[in-house]
Amino acid sequence: MKKYVTPKIESFNWEYYHTLEDIYQWMSDLAVQNPERVELRTIGQSVEGRDIQAVLIKKDKGRANVIVDGGMHGNEWISTVFVTFLIQKLVHAKNEDDILYDLANKYHWYLIPVVNPDGFDYSIKHDRLWRKNRRIFSTGEGVDLNRNFQHNFGKYGTSANVKDDNYGGREPFSEPESKALAGFITSKRDRLKFYISFHAYGQKIIIPYDDRVQHVENFSEMDNYAKQAILRMYRLNGVKYGVGTTYDTLGLRASGSSTTWVKKSFKTKYVITFLLRDNGSYGYALPNNQIKPTCEETLQGLIELMTARPRPFRTVIVYLVTIFPFDECAQKKYHNHTLYRAIPMSEKHLKFFKDLNQFYDVNYWRPPGKISKSVEFIISPEDKPAFTKDAEHLGIYLVTIMDNVQRAFDGQTVRSYVRRKMEQFDWRSYFKTIDIYKWLFDLGNEYPQEVYLESIGKTLENRDIIAVRILLGTGKRRPKVIVEGGIHAREWISPAFVTYMMNQILHAPKSNNTALKEIAFAYEWYFVPILNPDGYEITHTSDRLWRKNSRGVDLNRNFGIAFGTVGVSFSSWDNSYCGDHAFSERESSSMASFVRSKSEDLEYYLAFHSYGQYMIIPYTFTKKHLENYDEVYAMGKKAALRIADKHGTGYTVGTAFDTVGYLTSGVSGCWVKKTFKVP
Repeated sequence: MKKYVTPKIESFNWEYYHTLEDIYQWMSDLAVQNPERVELRTIGQSVEGRDIQAVLIKKDKGRANVIVDGGMHGNEWISTVFVTFLIQKLVHAKNEDDILYDLANKYHWYLIPVVNPDGFDYSIKHDRLWRKNRRIFSTGEGVDLNRNFQHNFGKYGTSANVKDDNYGGREPFSEPESKALAGFITSKRDRLKFYISFHAYGQKIIIPYDDRVQHVENFSEMDNYAKQAILRMYRLNGVKYGVGTTYDTLGLRASGSSTTWVKKSFKTKYVITFLLRDNGSYGYALPNNQIKPTCEETLQGLIELMTARPRPFRTVIVYLVTIFPFDECAQKKYHNHTLYRAIPMSEKHLKFFKDLNQFYDVNYWRPPGKISKSVEFIISPEDKPAFTKDAEHLGIYLVTIMDNVQRAFDGQTVRSYVRRKMEQFDWRSYFKTIDIYKWLFDLGNEYPQEVYLESIGKTLENRDIIAVRILLGTGKRRPKVIVEGGIHAREWISPAFVTYMMNQILHAPKSNNTALKEIAFAYEWYFVPILNPDGYEITHTSDRLWRKNSRGVDLNRNFGIAFGTVGVSFSSWDNSYCGDHAFSERESSSMASFVRSKSEDLEYYLAFHSYGQYMIIPYTFTKKHLENYDEVYAMGKKAALRIADKHGTGYTVGTAFDTVGYLTSGVSGCWVKKTFKVP
């Protein structure tokens, strides 16, 4: 700490931290010395009666508002320091500093350096790690102000125990500090363009909503701008920031935050949280020599964020990858996430597993279906103690399949493919969409008589959905086979197998396998290796366990058969979200049109998924065995026996209910069978 000497404004600098008294005195002096530009306002008082002060940097009437706050958590000193740094820069912006000067004069700026003055003061004088305000209860002290706002209060990432650091209070806006900030923001809501809240630590730019898994509203726009901002920050000091929602960046959900409340309540377009330095080496104890660099790089990032224009997403990604590894910057990791298997033995057990995602950060790999059918799911390390205690209380036996899922993901090698070197494309590694497509185009060039490529549609992110026709030899008209892969993004083995099968069919004339050669010539083959290229790309760059398309819809629940009737969710953050209506998605609609165009003489429709080692026969939405079920079942049993004899791998054959133990609707194969009477 360094003492501020009033009224010598120059003695207040950003190489040291300052006490609450000195910060407030400096703000007062700044207003006195710049009366035409600066106005000091008290927006409310804290639990202990301290003023919560805001600085208004006055501009002409009619301009949009920007609200900036810091110091909501007592121990996050660097957030308060940066807001004071920003005040200083805005007040003294000169004409020659064009961008900052323009920003300073474009908006009404309202800056609140210390939302939680009691907590900030207490962290300086008594407990350096004190986070909450100073509300005194009979059983403990303090409320986490950033869990005390109204939206989804108390649901995620908050505690009902007053002794915990994330105790959210007894009710929304129970605290004078959160209530004062909410009232102030409400009074400025009509022209509020930006609300920016500064916290520490973690080196992240966080986009709403904090309590959701999915990306909603203008997330893509903000993600684009934020990536431009972190690139600007990186170029200044070489410090890497991540971008995404709280779930994307930190692997958790939180409710009752100020940013989520502002975004939801007032539809404010640009709402952002900055988590400032560092990334954990010092944490809350950020040393003095990092204060000014943190402020300087954050200012550059903020300027870029507020002035950025949309760039093509692909360009932004290329720049980021060139400068620093994407997985360090934005990719969600699953370190110490545990993969469990359990078998519900009662209705009570089954209900527990079906309700897991209401209480824990859970990712189902095998969702719950019926009693005695295994359930497999990932639990985060934060939720693991509470979850295992609850499971033990219910008498549920858990088997740990993996205690660190990230370790398994790290073992999955992803190779690049070099055009025209077709021998490099093998099936010992996985490949990204761009590399799979390069290989497909090389196949088309190498075998122009046998291979024909076409785009059957475009995704939301403007990626082609490529279909490949393989027709060997000449002669009479043949029945058709359509092979689908990659409808669920994280099922990497699915596109890998479809490309492998395609390769085997194409080279069957040179094979010694007579059965393979026979079927290769008997049919007209159509392959769609990656029906969900946007989602597949997300699993490579952002979240390995992403299942849906880029809009957050499960494409294999979006087809027009028994749509939305069973085994789906109408909540867009769930993995089984089926969309607003059947064929609402570009991918499912494109595939439906493609299948319809090839429906004449269509004899087989094969969709490849993972995992489970099942051969599933329509229909997934009923327990009954319908139409030619018995015929297909007999074929499936023969195939399963052949696999077992050759590789020792066991497959189960039946309907979805028979095999995985649940019913579901809107599935591609069911729609094809019912619509076109494909046997």
